[in-house]
Amino acid sequence: MDKVKIVSLEIENVKRVQAVSLTPATTGLTVIGGNNRQGKSSCLDAIMSVLGGEKFTPADPIRDGSKKAQTTVKLSNGVTVIRSFTEKGTQLKVDAPAGSKSGQGLLNEFISAFALDLSSFLNATDKERSKILLEIIGVDLTPFDEKSAKLEADRLAVGRLEVKAKGHAESMPYDEAAGTILLTPTDIMAELERKVAKNAKNREIRDNVEAFKANLKRQTDKRRDTQDRVAEARKRLERAEAEEREQCNLISGMEEEYNKAMKAVESLQDEDTTSIKSKLSEIDEANAHVRQNLERGKAMAEVESHHEEYLSLQHQIEAIREQKQELLHGAHMPLEDLSVENGVLTYKGHAWDCMSHAEQLVAATAICRAINPKMGFVLIDKLESMDLTTLKEFGEWLENEGLQAITTRVSRGKECSVIIQDGLVETEQEETVKFD
Repeated sequence: MDKVKIVSLEIENVKRVQAVSLTPATTGLTVIGGNNRQGKSSCLDAIMSVLGGEKFTPADPIRDGSKKAQTTVKLSNGVTVIRSFTEKGTQLKVDAPAGSKSGQGLLNEFISAFALDLSSFLNATDKERSKILLEIIGVDLTPFDEKSAKLEADRLAVGRLEVKAKGHAESMPYDEAAGTILLTPTDIMAELERKVAKNAKNREIRDNVEAFKANLKRQTDKRRDTQDRVAEARKRLERAEAEEREQCNLISGMEEEYNKAMKAVESLQDEDTTSIKSKLSEIDEANAHVRQNLERGKAMAEVESHHEEYLSLQHQIEAIREQKQELLHGAHMPLEDLSVENGVLTYKGHAWDCMSHAEQLVAATAICRAINPKMGFVLIDKLESMDLTTLKEFGEWLENEGLQAITTRVSRGKECSVIIQDGLVETEQEETVKFD
């Protein structure tokens, strides 16, 4: 398929241009050079407006001081396009071989709006560039991207949980000597209960002795009272004496019981519970350390669980990436080594912002060619940031691919095909300058 290229162009009074006539190189670079504000970009605007339609028409297309402007472009397929501007508006004339379509409809068959403004692709976002490429090759990565985005969000959430759980677990104390097995104080508790019960019985006996002692005292006091009443009431002497004897007998019995009780108390010996209570306290303290170790173990298990889930999500994301790469590798790319990775257009394994300017231009031009294979030229504004070596590399690639590029550059060097000065061609060169 023959690619359509620009054979010649004539521009009169368009924006800053007074009169420029140019025959671009058939392939490779045609560089329009000159200082700033001399009409270089106006030349590209004129080509864009004549071939791209009214949507590319400048707001003020007519040069100041003129009443009419016109651009004529001859194409390699025999089509001549003329666009005229007057104060009343714009007019398009397309001369084409017999049987062809007419007007802008014919131009749209082989003119790519994308190629008329390649700089817009160079300045686009990573997302926009990758979207254009994927549309060209007919690959839809949206389902993969959506699934991957969800997995990445889940992975991020799980990762945060893992970090949080790990921080919590590591902040918890751990007693290496205590271990993780709780102690059982059953035997010690039984011994303690036995001794406590015995001590309680001893307290009951002592209480009984005290009760006997209190009763003995009361009876003694009562005897004195009786003796006093005997002195005062002789008439009740007999009964009082009988009562006294009875009380004496009672007291005698009680004294005997008391003496027995005292002897029993003297033989009593309480058992020491201090050591047992100390052992129980030690067990409680040891178990407290064990429980804290067990809690830390649970916390670390939670960390491990989060980590395993994180790795699982990571593997799923990597699998989706591999599926996307397999899909892209199977597609017909506009340029070898061109691809899309993580939503970014790449060339030779480099992301856009890591490519050289020449590589960016090669990638953009190849994509432009894929959009409309009939179009054999591109327009690129402002190449002054590219050094001469890189400019040469790009020009050689264009020649090898049989493509034509018309570009502008703030320069008056030998790399320029023409120099624009105040809207006019300053010097005419018979042959396109070759790079050293």
